[in-house]
This record gives sequence, C-alpha cells and structure tokens, in this order.
Amino acid sequence: MTGSTRVAYPTVAICVALLVGGCGGGQGASGTSPTASSAASIAPSPTGRPLRDTGGTAILDPGTYVLDYFPVDLAFDIPDGDPPGWHVGKSTDDAAVVLWYTPPDITYLFAFWNVDNVYADPCDAAAGELEPPIGPSVDDLVAALSNLPEFRATAPVDITVGAFRGKQIELTALDSGGDCPGVIVWSAGEESIDLSPGETRHVHVLDVDGVRIAMLTSEPAQRDAAVEAELHQILDSIRIEPLP
Repeated sequence: MTGSTRVAYPTVAICVALLVGGCGGGQGASGTSPTASSAASIAPSPTGRPLRDTGGTAILDPGTYVLDYFPVDLAFDIPDGDPPGWHVGKSTDDAAVVLWYTPPDITYLFAFWNVDNVYADPCDAAAGELEPPIGPSVDDLVAALSNLPEFRATAPVDITVGAFRGKQIELTALDSGGDCPGVIVWSAGEESIDLSPGETRHVHVLDVDGVRIAMLTSEPAQRDAAVEAELHQILDSIRIEPLP
C-alpha cells in the first residue's frame, strides 16, 4: 500500500465484460465487441455501511456498502430490487462475496479478493500452494491463473476500472471425473475459492496504487433479466481508492 492521503478520482467505469467477457482493447471471449458501462462519480472517501458477514441469511437493505477493512477502500450500491435478494455469503479481511439467492439455488455472484497465491494442484488442497509463491503484480496472478491445470482460461484482456489498470480473464473448471469433484483456484488469507466442473468465473485483476485485488462475477446458465440489470447497476456503482 502506498501513499498517505486519499485521492479523489473523477469517474469509475466497470466493463459489462464482467458478464459477457472482454473489455478495453479487444474482442470478448464470445467474439462480441467489448462494451463499457456508464461511468459514475466517485467521492473523495467512499462512505456507507460496513459490509458484514451475515452467513447468507440476511438480505442487504438498499444503500451504499463499504469494504472498510479491505486493502483498498471499495464501495458499491445495492439497488432497491423487487423483490430484494442480495445476500452477503462471506465478508472477511481477505474476501467479500455477495450473492443473489433464488432458493434453493445461488444464481448471480460478485466478489472481491485479496489473493495471496494459487494451489499447486487444484484437485488436492493438501498438496499445498505454489512454491515459490506467485509475485505481487497483476501479471503474476494472471499468468498463474492462465497456467493452472484443471482449468480452461481465455487470453488475458487489458482493462481499466476508473484510474486503475489491470487484466481480465475467464476461468472454466474442467470436468475431470469423480477424482476431482471441485477445483480450487486461489488462497486469500484463511479463505479460498473453488469451482464445480463446468463453472465459469469472470476474473478482473487490478493494481490499485501497488495493491493487487481481484474482482470476479458469475451468472447462471438460465439468465434473469431483472437480476442481471441489478448486477449491472451494482458494478457501475463501484468506487475504489487506495487506503492511506
């Protein structure tokens, strides 16, 4: 983390590629042209309610939420949905996962991660993490993810979120049979993430003044236009700043 003062940035643009792939200077993974979402103003210091872990049981009220303990100040707005349905599945110093539940299934998801390392064998957590650990840059993490066994990865695409640059890839867990029922991607402190065979995650890795963060989204095979529109609103509202 660098700097001792907060810096106000005029706008932040989250690419619609979080849902459909691709952003910045190239075609999306599906061959469609990348489309940037509208930009939203950003306050000098994001303020709002701290996002706290509810165990996925409590619906978030509409309003602004802040990851005030994260390596960067990150805020986003939950819209007034009808019906409301965004839940916090996890919220720690290293990971914040927000889900839309359609009981008994989870449909849409967006999340923020402070990634440390990736696993040497995604099918076997007991094999430990990569040694030596990956480096601290965006390219280090993207290269590690792109070369993970048990995954199919798209080519990295350059992106910009507000004042911050990074790369976007899509990871799809391969179906290797019963010996690998779930594949593990990365570690973040005491947290980790795994995918079921066939699942895809859209991963955006950003450098926020020397602090690397990862944002990811996923959506179900059967799309819900209303929920998807809410997710776009949330992504459009994200404000990011380095902590002092």
